[in-house]
This record gives sequence, structure tokens and C-alpha cells, in this order.
Amino acid sequence: MNGTHRRRILAASCLLGLAASYLFSLATGPVAAGTLTHGTIAGAGFLAVLNAGLMAGAVIAITQLVRGGADLLGLTGGVLTLLGATVAARITVLIQLSLLEDASPGAARTTMTKLVESAPLVWASIIPIGLMFPAGLITLGIALIVARPVHRGIGVMLVIGGVLFPLGRAMDIVPAIYACDIILAITFATLGWQLLKRPALWQAA
Repeated sequence: MNGTHRRRILAASCLLGLAASYLFSLATGPVAAGTLTHGTIAGAGFLAVLNAGLMAGAVIAITQLVRGGADLLGLTGGVLTLLGATVAARITVLIQLSLLEDASPGAARTTMTKLVESAPLVWASIIPIGLMFPAGLITLGIALIVARPVHRGIGVMLVIGGVLFPLGRAMDIVPAIYACDIILAITFATLGWQLLKRPALWQAA
């Protein structure tokens, strides 16, 4: 297997793995703040790290696909997405630490609220950076629309997923969480499948 072929397979695998992760989130459903336990938050921590790795591969794949027609947009979106993806793991760690102090229902949400409100640096290192993730997805979606390596509808879906992400996660709108995960799962799965079935996409880029 030559280097080009190997990178294409790995990139496609990351896209498909990311799609599977979003489908897993759909199957398990969002965990209510009052029902968090050491087990559930530990599982979320492992998933956050796994998703960060898969997202890195997915970003490499998308930036490769758009480099011929929207290179700057793709690179900008990639940087924003990867920086924003680090926040999920950080939030998980903070919640784990809060549960060590108080594991009662609702304690994690209360502790996180106090941290964000009382420590400006914590707020600055979580909220603005976290918003880079959906901004990055939107930028990558626009890059796919402009460069058009695949059908423009895939780029549109990535933009919609980026818009829905903060509506669901930050504003606790459950239907938006489900809609976002469905759209992102379809988008990443389609991109991954296209890369596997159409080697010319990677070579042309």
C-alpha cells in the first residue's frame, strides 16, 4: 500500500468512525445533568478523547479535499474545529473533579456554573474556545460548497450541523442535539464512503 492510498484509507476510516460515534450518542441519548455518575462521566471522557482523535483525521480529510478550490477556508476551518474539540475533554475533567467533591444529583452542573461565573479565566478558556468548534464546522462546510469536490449538499449539511451544535449543547435544546448528531453522522459517513469508493477524489485534490 503506497503512502497516498494509506492516507486516504486512514482519513476515510476517521470519517466513518466519527459518524459511528455520533450514531452511538444518538442511541444512548443525552445524559441529564442530574443523572451524571462517575461511570457515565468516565465513559464520556473516553469518548471525548476518541472523538478528538477521529476529528483530527476527519479534518485532515476535508482539508485535503478542498485544497484545490478553497485551501485557506479549509485550513481556517480545520484549525477552529480542532481547537474547539479540545473543550469537550476539558469539561469532562472538570465535571469528574467536581464529582469527587459531591456526587449528588445536579452537583456537577452547579459546580460548573460556579467555576465559569467566579473564574473569568475558566470562562475564557471554555466558552469562546468551545464556540470555535461549530464555527470550524461551518467554515469547513462552506469550503466544501466552494471547492465542490463532492455534492454541495454535503457541505450544506455540515453548515447546518455546525449551526445546530451550540443550539443543542450550549442551550440544552434536546431536539437540536438529536438533529445535529443525525446530520453530522450522515455528513461524515457520506464523506468517508465517497473517499473509500472514489480514490480519484483524494488524488485529484
